[in-house]
Amino acid sequence: MKNRRNIIRILGIATCLLGAFLMAFGEPIVGLNHTGIATVMGITGIGIITTVNRTAFLGKKEGK
Repeated sequence: MKNRRNIIRILGIATCLLGAFLMAFGEPIVGLNHTGIATVMGITGIGIITTVNRTAFLGKKEGK
């Protein structure tokens, strides 16, 4: 279970970093309206990270 949390946390971090990359260099890739897509990706990544941290904090122990 701990391994799954780490994988999801890494996925959230990668989503945030991809959103930051699109915010900085997204105009040639996506077009002139790249900031909205980059913002949504960043917020989604933060949501994924927060969800994993919440389940890790409130989750039950494996032994019980």
